[in-house]
Amino acid sequence: MNQFVLSVFCVLLCGKVLSAPAPQNPEGTAQDVQTVRYYSENNGLDGYKFTYELSDGQIRSEVGTYRDSKDAEGKDIKVLFVQGSYSFVGPDGKTYWVNYTADENGYHPKVGTGPTGGIQPGQDAPIESA
Repeated sequence: MNQFVLSVFCVLLCGKVLSAPAPQNPEGTAQDVQTVRYYSENNGLDGYKFTYELSDGQIRSEVGTYRDSKDAEGKDIKVLFVQGSYSFVGPDGKTYWVNYTADENGYHPKVGTGPTGGIQPGQDAPIESA
């Protein structure tokens, strides 16, 4: 069980440490940003999913599921597998996006700019190009 907790912690930590820069809101304050869409579902050991969209163009969606795997000693373990995407409009007016997966082997992002390739308004993870 300790290895399972450690695996989950490492996946979550990697997602935070290696993710793209935080979105900026140069033309307003945080009080000006409104939630456009929000959905959250937590199914305990069956996984979770969430999506939110903000009025400043930020979108984030993520799905987490558990998969069977083996530890270094060959024992059966459950591993959290995460698929997600987020996008935001930078200070330069460009849309930046990150599609990612995270599992026992680490955080695997695919990054880009532009209106296509990342999550779009009304869309939920997983994104096919992740």
